[in-house]
Amino acid sequence: MSILQRVKLTLARRKLSSQKIASGSGDALEVWAENKIRTEFKRSPELRESIGRKRLGTISRSDMREFQLHRFRQQMKYVMENSYYYKKKFEAAGIRPEDIQTWDDLQKVPLTEPADLAAEPMTFICVSQSKVMRIFSTSGTTGMRKRLSYTQDDVLNIIDSISAALKTVGLTEKDTLQIMFPAVAAWDPGLMLDGACKVAGMRSVISSTADVDEQIQTMKAHETNMMIGLTSFLYRVTILAKDRYDLSSFGMKAIICSAEPLSEAMRQEMISSWGCPVLAQYGMTEMGLATSIECDQYDGLHLNDADFLVECIDPETEEHVPDGQPGELVFTSLSMKGSPLLRYRSYDLSFTMEPPCGCGFKTLGKIGKVQGRLDAQTKIGYGQKIYPLLFDEAILPISGVISYTLQLNREDFRDRLLFIIEYEGDPESIKTEVLDVLNDINELQEALKNDLIFPPEVELVPNGSVEFSPKSKTIVDNRENYDEVRV
Repeated sequence: MSILQRVKLTLARRKLSSQKIASGSGDALEVWAENKIRTEFKRSPELRESIGRKRLGTISRSDMREFQLHRFRQQMKYVMENSYYYKKKFEAAGIRPEDIQTWDDLQKVPLTEPADLAAEPMTFICVSQSKVMRIFSTSGTTGMRKRLSYTQDDVLNIIDSISAALKTVGLTEKDTLQIMFPAVAAWDPGLMLDGACKVAGMRSVISSTADVDEQIQTMKAHETNMMIGLTSFLYRVTILAKDRYDLSSFGMKAIICSAEPLSEAMRQEMISSWGCPVLAQYGMTEMGLATSIECDQYDGLHLNDADFLVECIDPETEEHVPDGQPGELVFTSLSMKGSPLLRYRSYDLSFTMEPPCGCGFKTLGKIGKVQGRLDAQTKIGYGQKIYPLLFDEAILPISGVISYTLQLNREDFRDRLLFIIEYEGDPESIKTEVLDVLNDINELQEALKNDLIFPPEVELVPNGSVEFSPKSKTIVDNRENYDEVRV
């Protein structure tokens, strides 16, 4: 590293408030978020008036809510002055920042659709191109690739939040984080994570190879004791390596599963094999990759409430649903300056949860495990809804199953479900077990009773005959005429 690079790194580290929090602090993310509120409280008379105190003292959940509404109003004013998209949208709706005083008032603000961002990304940018440090593109899994612009402060803030989250799950300067996202064009969270570790003074190694033995050798060479990566890939590595290596001997402190839902079947398999906590992480490129992370209670993911305001709405009525009730997550970026998004629809299904948590967090809210996407659901038979997590929980616990894909076709007014199973082991016993668990799924039973689907079929393919493809679709619908679910 050159002298200039070292100077830049030192200057960047000085801007990270997470550096002041001890490594491995179990409450690092909450302390980091509360420190943001304290800084804003000292600076802003408006926030002091909203909270109703001259001295902040101990921060409560209601203080966090007032801070979020305060930052929402600030962001709303900012985008109306700097974003062509929001200026037009909010003027047409006749809404102003001062109209947002309560949580329910958020419903007055029109939602932002991903299709709008995909169609006209330049209309969302709030800064000149000279201030754009990094441009990120989403993976385009849903067919809509979106481009987001981030300033230097945006990038440093993302790094700061990632550092705080990693400290929360136990990462210290003495540990090594192995970053395992098989490379995807225009979608590489590994680079951001590696950069975050380097700036924050933590050790990391990027290993994007899909070869399981190479991943294991990298772990040995770098003494890896924490992993983060694509959920399906981490599971695949576990299944293919557990019979060839003593995985529990690696001394893993934690495994963080990202970018895809983590089924309980996957979690239990990885816990059993590696002998460490397996945590879910949820994020969106549109929000800067990282928005929440699970704790060892395994009952929800803690939100970075200082940077994001998260709502849960009924997708049909677009109204708030009570905590604990399922709905669609809607995000507002409270800190972004490059391409900030307000009330952005995720199309992800989950629910919100209020603190406290059994892990000790008192001010940060949580979301439940994401159950899938509205646009990843489809219907079979007489309208029975199916989605990947439904089959993950049934098929993946079967010994020998590595991965699966469901091909949906239609023949003579009935749906045909073909499950292509990648496997290792005895094919006959695996096929029998897969068919048994499929026939126990209520949604399939109901469709079979009404003679609207054929009995599910299973095709086995040996390990290695299917090339691993990151973020590939689990359910491939080949039917020409079917009702796309938008619930």
